[in-house]
Amino acid sequence: MPLFLRALAALPLLSSISAMALTAEHYELILRPDYAMQVLEGHARIQLKTDGEPGEAVEIASPNLQIARVTVDGHAVPFEKTATGWRIGLSAASTWLELDYRAPAAEGLVFGEQYVYTAFHTCQWMPCVGADLTRATVAIGLDLPAGQRSVASGGARAYPLYTLGFAAGRFSETIDPHDVRLRYLGVTDDDAALRARFKDSARVLAFLEDKAGVPLPPPVYAQVLVPGAAAQEASTFSVIGQRWLDGIVDAPEDDWAIVHEMAHQWWGNLVTCASWNEFWLNEGIVVFMTAAWNQQRWGEAGYRREIDGARERWQRAKDAGFDKPLSWPGEYPNLRTRRDIQYGKGAVFMHMLREEIGERAFWDGLRRYTQDNAGRGVQSRDLQMAMEATASHSLQALFDRWVY
Repeated sequence: MPLFLRALAALPLLSSISAMALTAEHYELILRPDYAMQVLEGHARIQLKTDGEPGEAVEIASPNLQIARVTVDGHAVPFEKTATGWRIGLSAASTWLELDYRAPAAEGLVFGEQYVYTAFHTCQWMPCVGADLTRATVAIGLDLPAGQRSVASGGARAYPLYTLGFAAGRFSETIDPHDVRLRYLGVTDDDAALRARFKDSARVLAFLEDKAGVPLPPPVYAQVLVPGAAAQEASTFSVIGQRWLDGIVDAPEDDWAIVHEMAHQWWGNLVTCASWNEFWLNEGIVVFMTAAWNQQRWGEAGYRREIDGARERWQRAKDAGFDKPLSWPGEYPNLRTRRDIQYGKGAVFMHMLREEIGERAFWDGLRRYTQDNAGRGVQSRDLQMAMEATASHSLQALFDRWVY
């Protein structure tokens, strides 16, 4: 029997013990990828925060993990597998939770021959205390073979759990010659090829900073080019599949992946939907911002092309008989339809809002919304209030028709 199973079998069951209402304030992770076995070996040290009446156990919402050992404030404690993750015994005064664990390759943990990266499903590769939208700080250390490079979430700012991640591998790496805050890493490209693909990134960054009214949230932002069709933002970096940038040197206007994922550093990571039914505030705004960049960089035709594409996605949902308000809290029939509404209709609404209140009020409202809500979860009402403040009149009817 493997060591982690022997340790689990030796501990008492916790099925009848009440769970503690907890979140985590801070995660410290030491991670070692095993490329041959496609497994991540991890040690996590988690600072807990009680949020309600204490109980005698805490839930770890990470069923994909194989946990071998758990200590609380330095003392071994019982733990058991549940249908939704793991249950760990605690005391009311518990502060630090430590775990040794393994995470096999999964949808949120992607292995290549000499690289690995995370993608959205954070709880598939790290032990999560709290919901996906819970904010926490993180420090990630990576134990890598010689010659490998990495990027990882971290720093003093708390981000939602779903945005935490890392990428590591035998990457080439270069710094943008026009803005040293921008790093580019790639599996197959050399330094010159990376600079050619990302040559407009500094201009995109300047555009987004101006429209947000907030400097780039992390001190350094990395874009990691990997094989395939990945397109995933994380706090402090993004992973972009080579498929989306294969033709960008000859067709630089095909830069949506660069713009979209960078825009998430503000709308999605810094300012985050407070619940998943408000996900359009992450994605609809970012699709619109990609169109707005196209308008500035490539002209009105580029803007119209992006808005028309969003409108076509929304039309697909309408044709399927599933046109819903943007903040609708119900179940979608599939992921594509959810995206057609939250990405497509969301972007079209931002376009309509811009036409309704005019250029100056719209961009002032977006800056106000971003500045006022930096580092917190938001609802559609927060965007409405910011836009009404700069438009100087009620937008209730418009928001009622599209959002509520």
